[in-house]
Amino acid sequence: MQWEARYAAVDRLWSGDPNDWLPEFALGWEPGRALDLGCGEGADAVWLAEHGWDVTGLDLSATAIARMRARARDRGLAGRVHGLVLDATRERLPAGPFDLVAAFYVHGGPMPGSLELVELLTRGAVLAAPGGRVMTAVHCVNPPWHRHHARTYTPAELLASLAGATKGWQVEVAQERWREVPGPDGEAGRRSDAVVCLRRPV
Repeated sequence: MQWEARYAAVDRLWSGDPNDWLPEFALGWEPGRALDLGCGEGADAVWLAEHGWDVTGLDLSATAIARMRARARDRGLAGRVHGLVLDATRERLPAGPFDLVAAFYVHGGPMPGSLELVELLTRGAVLAAPGGRVMTAVHCVNPPWHRHHARTYTPAELLASLAGATKGWQVEVAQERWREVPGPDGEAGRRSDAVVCLRRPV
């Protein structure tokens, strides 16, 4: 499995910091139950738990889930962070309701059988509690050194694709955000992210 091999090849794949846009928006939200789709090594899940959330993180990689659990234990948060090794393209998602369903940088790709972000978020929207949110951030424009052929989305594309599943929901955020990002060899580059957050009516 590609992702398990990537995680197992290094001591840590990601920075350990929560994804940029989560603290900006979630810091003022009332904590509840959260579902983190494609949680990786768990930086977002642990950040949410530190701020009072009960979080279930899903990922394809057993190594990534083990690292998330270890980090939660180290911070005294084992009771608030739950990890599941799960293939969201084939297996049922955990039972809701959730006050937050999040998927950060879960792009999918052009290969047959690749994960489809919109389909995943559509399934996640069903699990959102009244007043709950679905939030995603995904590349809108890749940096010039990006070679993974991952899919990109604009905020408008995401809103249009999710319109059926989120009819009547409030659009809290639908923005393109640019940032400077260094390449793997230190070269300069820029990318933009589509950041979308929708809230289900109470």
